[in-house]
Amino acid sequence: MKNKLSNPWIALMILGIMLSCKPERNDLELSKFLIDSIQSQVIKDSRIEVFTIKASFNDPGVLLKGKTNKPEAIDKLVAQLKLQHVEFTDSIIRLPDTALKGKTWGLVTLSVANLRTTPANSAEMATQAVMGTPVKVLQEEDGWLLVQTPDQYIAWTQSSGIAKLTQAEMEKWKSAERLIFLSDNGLIISNPDPGSIPVSDIVMGGIITAKIGGKTTGSYVWVELPDGRNGFANRLDFKNFKEWCEQVSADSTTLLKNAFKLTGRPYLWGGTSTKGIDCSGYTKTIYMMGGLVLSRDASQQVLQGSAVSRESVWKGLKSGDLLFFGRVATEQLPDKVTHVGMYVGNSEFIHCSVSAGMVGVNSLDSTKSNYRPYYRTNLLNVRRIIGTSSLPVSYRTHPWYN
Repeated sequence: MKNKLSNPWIALMILGIMLSCKPERNDLELSKFLIDSIQSQVIKDSRIEVFTIKASFNDPGVLLKGKTNKPEAIDKLVAQLKLQHVEFTDSIIRLPDTALKGKTWGLVTLSVANLRTTPANSAEMATQAVMGTPVKVLQEEDGWLLVQTPDQYIAWTQSSGIAKLTQAEMEKWKSAERLIFLSDNGLIISNPDPGSIPVSDIVMGGIITAKIGGKTTGSYVWVELPDGRNGFANRLDFKNFKEWCEQVSADSTTLLKNAFKLTGRPYLWGGTSTKGIDCSGYTKTIYMMGGLVLSRDASQQVLQGSAVSRESVWKGLKSGDLLFFGRVATEQLPDKVTHVGMYVGNSEFIHCSVSAGMVGVNSLDSTKSNYRPYYRTNLLNVRRIIGTSSLPVSYRTHPWYN
């Protein structure tokens, strides 16, 4: 059968359509292509990088709108558009947004702040941050702040839960006498009397500031919260933050102690605090109390530390190793990490699972009563954090804290 394009009338019609296309329309399509191309080159993980740039027709030329925290992406895009002689208007928001007027840092003022995927209370909870966590403030929108946490995770939280700071104010906080809360949960109270009215609650890992020349009564010390509220805290539950940073160690004893302290804690999607926690939020919290800043999600944590062979299953494992579970690779699909727990020894690991609804212990040994076949069958990876040359950043060396 003859090819339809050999018909001279059809070929002429196609040629006419091509010639009639407006140059502006070609520029728009080229701009969209360049945006997609640069996004795939520069943006590797949308959980820690923002790139929402779009192109639209703008008579004359192309209008670029959106936002990004990757200035090199904008530089590449602009250079390519100029090279292709595309006329464009640059309305891209560079994060942090200049509308913040220099207040591009913040401290969490609530015992636990919920961070969401979009600026709405109905949006999925992405993660949490405890009191005194330093954040980068990237943008403000209708009572919400787009912030980045010390593990680089980016999400939205209500502005009422963040005290915005300038760089100078942030440096002042870092030089202040700070206290880190090491117990499970507690209260900051209005007077040094156990029966007094609470100012705020506080959870494990929360950071507050000791008042200079502060009043002390018994075991209570006068403190200031990140938003300026004052109260009294039981010093027995706290440690000087700088001293803690120097002394804390992510050894197996410390990790196991903090892991079992949270046994029975309820599962909460997006949770990273002792009030509620998900699987990777749990391992992150365990290592946080060992002085290390793990990445937020299981699929990110599996890239940290060093690999451990799975050939002998649990026999080659050490307490503190992270076990990753999920979808086993097929001919069509690769492995996909969906769950993480921490090995505690004797074939057992502790984790917070949605199926159990809480933190608990399971075994990889089929002879044990707490054995679950899924975990043995779907063990994808083992990573060792302790004693490796590729340790996650510590609180002692993290520039947002010290």
